[in-house]
Amino acid sequence: MNISKVSYHITVALILLIALPLALWAGTTGKIAGVVENKITGEPIPGATIRVLGTDIATQTDSDGEYFIINLPAGTYELAVSIIGFQGIQKENVRVLIDLTTPVDFEVEQVEIPLARQVKVYAERAPIQKDLTSTRSTLTSDQMSFIPNSITVQNILANMAGTVVDRNNNLHLRGGRAGQISYYYDGFSVQDPFVGRSGIRIMPDALEEINLTSGGFPAEYGEALSGVVNAVTKEGAHDFTGKIRFYDGYSTPFNIDKASFDDFQRTKNSAAGYDLSGPIPFLEKERATFFVAGEYIHDGGYLPHNKTEEVVQSGKFNIQPSPDLKLTATGSYHRKWEELYTHRDVNDRSYDFNLDGLGIARSEAYLWGIKGNYNVNHRNILAFSYNHFHTESKQAPQHLFDTYWNQWPGYSEDSNGVYNGTIHEDNYQLSQDYFWTGFTSDDDFNPTYRMRSTTYDAVSANLTSQFNKYNQIRFGGEYRVYNIFWDFKQFFNIEPYGEKYDESPKYSMLYLQDKLELKDLIINAGLRWDYLNSEVDYWPNVLDTVSSPRVRSKSQSQLSPRLGVSHPISDNSIIRFNYGYFFQAPNYTYMYTNLQANLNSGYPLVGNPALKAEKTVAYELGLSHMLSPEIRVDITTYYKDIKDLISTEEIGLYGTTPVTQFINEDFGSVKGVDITLEKTSRGNLSGSMVYSYMIAKGNLSSAYDGYYDYVTDPENSVKPVKEFPLAFDQRHTLTLSVDYRVPRDWQGRFFGMTLPGAWGVNLVGHYGSGLPYTVTDQSGRQEKDRLNEGRLPANYSVDMRFNKDVYLGQKNLFFSFFVEVENLFNRRNIINVYTNTGRPDDDGRIYDLTSDPDGSGPYTAEDVNRYYRLMAKDPQNYSAPRIVRMGLEFNF
Repeated sequence: MNISKVSYHITVALILLIALPLALWAGTTGKIAGVVENKITGEPIPGATIRVLGTDIATQTDSDGEYFIINLPAGTYELAVSIIGFQGIQKENVRVLIDLTTPVDFEVEQVEIPLARQVKVYAERAPIQKDLTSTRSTLTSDQMSFIPNSITVQNILANMAGTVVDRNNNLHLRGGRAGQISYYYDGFSVQDPFVGRSGIRIMPDALEEINLTSGGFPAEYGEALSGVVNAVTKEGAHDFTGKIRFYDGYSTPFNIDKASFDDFQRTKNSAAGYDLSGPIPFLEKERATFFVAGEYIHDGGYLPHNKTEEVVQSGKFNIQPSPDLKLTATGSYHRKWEELYTHRDVNDRSYDFNLDGLGIARSEAYLWGIKGNYNVNHRNILAFSYNHFHTESKQAPQHLFDTYWNQWPGYSEDSNGVYNGTIHEDNYQLSQDYFWTGFTSDDDFNPTYRMRSTTYDAVSANLTSQFNKYNQIRFGGEYRVYNIFWDFKQFFNIEPYGEKYDESPKYSMLYLQDKLELKDLIINAGLRWDYLNSEVDYWPNVLDTVSSPRVRSKSQSQLSPRLGVSHPISDNSIIRFNYGYFFQAPNYTYMYTNLQANLNSGYPLVGNPALKAEKTVAYELGLSHMLSPEIRVDITTYYKDIKDLISTEEIGLYGTTPVTQFINEDFGSVKGVDITLEKTSRGNLSGSMVYSYMIAKGNLSSAYDGYYDYVTDPENSVKPVKEFPLAFDQRHTLTLSVDYRVPRDWQGRFFGMTLPGAWGVNLVGHYGSGLPYTVTDQSGRQEKDRLNEGRLPANYSVDMRFNKDVYLGQKNLFFSFFVEVENLFNRRNIINVYTNTGRPDDDGRIYDLTSDPDGSGPYTAEDVNRYYRLMAKDPQNYSAPRIVRMGLEFNF
């Protein structure tokens, strides 16, 4: 971004800060509410003062002894109650969760002379969250710190109910397609609208809380059909604290010459990270704090040509110039460099013996925003924010990465600007050196160039009003201006495919939400309005660009009603129900692809700016119940009716070539049940069991299925019109988590020996039934109306993390040694097979040849068959082998 753009964004932000009252951003705060009673008589005490220690926040109980505090950022707090004639009480470890109410009641004892210091009480988290009307899985920072393999947010989410990770490592939720989960970081959307997933790396070590809402998310959340991920970073502390962390890794790399895995060895899988929190220097520490975190990751990978390097830096700065005004600046930066590896592509080409011919990718993303909140009074919070988000990714041949495609060796044009070069003849060719078995050699490279970027600027505002002690009303909106850039070129034949566009769609939304909290009934009712204008001129009839004029795209908008109800049956049980309409705008790729109507190469595919939003109508019924003071069970059953999914359909012929366009035509339905059994962390042992049963059906599994499986296959050109199991229809998933923690002062003994304390071990086991696949004949053709009848074998794995803390005298000054093992038992799960054989290592070729396949050379059968077998041995058909990480943390 150039200097002028930087100046522009900073100027806009400063104007907004000065000209408008700032307020809370949605989705990063929660509420505390409770009652203060006389410990002896049980009578409510009016006029008691409740303070949030370390802040200027305070309130008083009403005539019924009740109080509430809204607008508290997610985190852990200490509360104190005081009133003349009663002993003061201080409650520690009060955990506030995003968008939820934390109940904190006080029982105070009447005394003639109160103690000089307040009585301290450790607050335990309520086992049943009575105001939760949706299905939400939540992990806090202390819980995440013990989870093995928590390198990425997706690894954490994959342990939650309803999630499925497919063979391409895409995350699905409750039967939804990839890209139907919306990601928020500190209240800001970080969605990459090209691919429908997070456009920036979210660093788990920097988070205070992460939650996944898989059903019934309220009206303030949108742009998602399946679920919402809300990640909130830590707040700055009033005293300096921090952590330095590093690890090194070992695994078994794949040897392409042997088509097998080598011995266990160091694989250059290493990382270093830090975080630092405290008061901002030269400012009052109670009113100005910061939190910064960063990490560097180098992963050599277990596959060839699969190294990655990543740098992440994030920060949050809070300033409170007055008791009623809090300003927050937040930001994150991510840069990634990676080598790309594909053992065998869709055209049966392999660069295993010519790894330099594979491409590399570089990506960069950054987010910064300015937010604040202004407390009009203790009942009303006025909110405003401004943010800027940018994500970009580039893929190209490694030796030509900084060279634009029209400058590549072999590129030339005729007098009309039409390509007539030799790039397609010199590259992506079968090599005689490997007997034309599919491998390339020498200077051959994959002649593909891809560059994409997304930038948006957004302003948002909302009003949160605790209208009375029962009703909390939220009203807000957001406006975004995008810049979408795409540049693609692929030289596979004399008519290379390419397209380039630079567009500026606009998006906005409004929502109204009312949360009614009664003793035996909680209702979340809301209405959401979404608006999108693709802002582009296009041909409505791409087959006739001569006589039909271009038209301007029209805006699209939707209304989404949402309703959630929770009914506490008792202190230990609640039932809940929710219902809602959920819409998601199509990925911009589907709108803008090939709008210049280039129909001269391959099987042309054309975008459609008139696409409607995809739609889901979902119902859910749940029960939460405490089986004992330490064991909670949660059962949720759900149904989803999915319509207007993006598909592809042939719209006519250009000469003799079929032309395909994106349309709203696909459909599906999902039903299932999630069961969670959780033991709370009282004592040394805690854990959970998460089981999900799901049936996900539809006519097609992705927007491109119609294009790849039907349009390009003249033998099977009619798309299905009834439901089949979807490619991510994993019927059974089970995740078991067991955590055993030993405190510092533990006095354990083993065969008469005293064992040290301050250690813990965490085990996570995962089971998933087999994913479906479509069986094909030897030539790769599928039988009509027999989609996804095959099933992969079930998979399972176990991850482990052990840590031992060594204290240096002070409570918060210690080293922590840890060992993490991913895939503890080195299970080689099959995640993909050749559809004509149903096996991961047999592609159906004949390996007993006695001469060259073309009959044109004196090649031995042993030579030819060896390379055929190497081609069939695809390591990407299996899950990753065992990976061990050993590291050290220093906490201060």
